[in-house]
Amino acid sequence: MASNMQNIDLTDPNVLTQGPAPTALTAGTQAGGVSTVAKSFLRIATSDNVSFAVGGNKLYQLSNTAVTNAGIWPHTITHDGSELGEDVIYYKTNLYYFYNQTGSGGDIGKYNMSSTFDDDWGSTVPTGAEALQSAPHQAINGGDDVVYFLNGQYVGKIDGTTLDAQGLDFWTDAQTASLTWNENRIKIAVNRPNVAGSNLNQSGIYTWNGVASSWEGDPIEVNGRIGALYTKNGTDFVWWQDAGTSTIFNVGYISGSQLKILKTCTGTLPLYYQVGEYQGYIIWISDGLIYMLGSADPNAPVKFFQYTSSTYTTTVGGIGMALGVLMTSSHNATTGYDIAKASGYTISSTWKTRAFDVFQPGYLSFVDKIQVVTQSMSTGAKVDATLTYNQAKSTQALTQIAYSTADTTFHKILDKAPQVQDFRLDLDFANGSTTNPVKIRSILIMGHYTPEN
Repeated sequence: MASNMQNIDLTDPNVLTQGPAPTALTAGTQAGGVSTVAKSFLRIATSDNVSFAVGGNKLYQLSNTAVTNAGIWPHTITHDGSELGEDVIYYKTNLYYFYNQTGSGGDIGKYNMSSTFDDDWGSTVPTGAEALQSAPHQAINGGDDVVYFLNGQYVGKIDGTTLDAQGLDFWTDAQTASLTWNENRIKIAVNRPNVAGSNLNQSGIYTWNGVASSWEGDPIEVNGRIGALYTKNGTDFVWWQDAGTSTIFNVGYISGSQLKILKTCTGTLPLYYQVGEYQGYIIWISDGLIYMLGSADPNAPVKFFQYTSSTYTTTVGGIGMALGVLMTSSHNATTGYDIAKASGYTISSTWKTRAFDVFQPGYLSFVDKIQVVTQSMSTGAKVDATLTYNQAKSTQALTQIAYSTADTTFHKILDKAPQVQDFRLDLDFANGSTTNPVKIRSILIMGHYTPEN
């Protein structure tokens, strides 16, 4: 029922409230231990409250409250001085981190989870040692106990101590964009040619068993550019742009040999490190805004809402969910880098209903009453309401909903309104609290028609 929203939390099926605010982890700013944007967060915890992220030339160790900023952490990846972290994966008690070197190729580093880093492990140590292409390098753990990773026109793999950087070969003008594991197979998104913007790409999603020299069957053809794949509970979700678009993308899922659209969104196409799941919802970040799609309650309808944001928007990295909190990383050229978690409540939060067209020929239409039911509130909890009407040409400020010692939960915010042809209700939490939210349970709007004289 919303026409627009900013940082709104609908995860509780019973209430609408302010979304959380991005809050820097301890040592999670440039003044602490963060000097790059964390492009990719490890998707799992390696031990209780310990996980990792990589970006630029840094490998970070994280808890759900802090960036480790002591001893060997953060680790500086050292190869040729132009390292750009791509992804990180935990495999057979070791941590592997994938990175590019500006314009010259890439490599894989290895950390033994104790004190030893081997930053050029991939090109020097394993059987089949080889440098990587300069390209996206998402890595996943396959159900066959093999690591699969993107490598330009190839899909590579690590099987124990053996590296095969060219396990599956596509066309020279193609680039592998994302991959996921489902139904005992690897699903691979391939863009061809690898041209961004609103140019036409003849892309596809391919299925590979990890062993054969070619993919299985026919791919799912996509006239456009694929950003990311993600599998949740056996369903393969896809983010892609249709041909000819650069600021609009689709979120959908694979059904047989087709893609089914769930939502069409405005914004930058999310990439493999910018999608995932949190609290039972599919999530993604686009232009610094995190969106959620799904339902935490199997008996509640599916919801789509913009939940929270990164701290900055100049450069936005990945999203992390491994430690039970939602993390982002971003950069603003004037104020530095950060790794933040969604915490508390933001007052940069608004919600607008859709516009209700109540025009009827021969009648005058009036809004008589607007009533809002909230949960009990605490000191500082406030939300301002505005009636916007007649093609948004006119507005009327309504009675503020605010905490009182009377513990009021039933709020009459309008008893009389002007004649309207259409209207919407706007809520703004800017004057509210970052610790004591307003949680709205229901909104009732009543009106009547009068015959026109």
